[in-house]
Amino acid sequence: MTGVLTGKVAAVTGATSGSGRAIARRFALEGASVYLLARGPERLEELAAQLGPASTGISTDVGDPGSVNAAFDRMAEAHGKLDILINNAAVYRPCPLESLSDEEIMAQVRTNLLGPIYTCRAAIPLMRAAGGGDIVNTSSESTIDPFPMLSIYVATKAAVEALGTVMRAEFEREEIRVTTIIQGVALGEGGGSTGWEWDPQHAAAATDRWVEDGLLQKIGGIHGGQDVDHVADVHLYVVTRPRGQKLEVLRCRSY
Repeated sequence: MTGVLTGKVAAVTGATSGSGRAIARRFALEGASVYLLARGPERLEELAAQLGPASTGISTDVGDPGSVNAAFDRMAEAHGKLDILINNAAVYRPCPLESLSDEEIMAQVRTNLLGPIYTCRAAIPLMRAAGGGDIVNTSSESTIDPFPMLSIYVATKAAVEALGTVMRAEFEREEIRVTTIIQGVALGEGGGSTGWEWDPQHAAAATDRWVEDGLLQKIGGIHGGQDVDHVADVHLYVVTRPRGQKLEVLRCRSY
């Protein structure tokens, strides 16, 4: 297949649902060899079969450095390089801070913050071998309009934005471009999979508070957010910019 990403090797975290799935599909349609990173092996196998032989699913816990290193070792063995890394995986739990369990706190910190740290660390040598590359980290509009009852999620996303700022300064001389996408509501997104469900009372209370504060209307949550395919369009735009063009931080939202 010939497309704008033909010859490129890409890795997408959180690849089996929501925006991650849409991004992986778009990259595959554009000719990239796409590595699908997510937890569930069955969903990975199903998606890889849909996207074709150039797509490979690897069951990966991005919050586990050993799991991440093993996944990137497979990419290195197969291609010796990586051109694109999309850090899309994230989990959140609407809950008052004082009611969060240790498990709920650490699940969000491990996936949302340590995950991008581990994947970026593993990707840098492979991008250096490629002569440069694109890292796209996903943040959230909740860092701009902070949502009550999303304290850990917002804190981890703010940290990802800071991580991107420092990485740009550290690696831009090596043609490794780091872009942060501050993403608004996308239809089809979920809260991520960690093996436990939201507390329905906390979720209902959070939703009521967000409506009361006008946050859902402000970001389009009630009237419908952007489609995940639109989010995929933005990611394709970012990674196909000429090498001398930097976007740095890009806000992706409905209007």
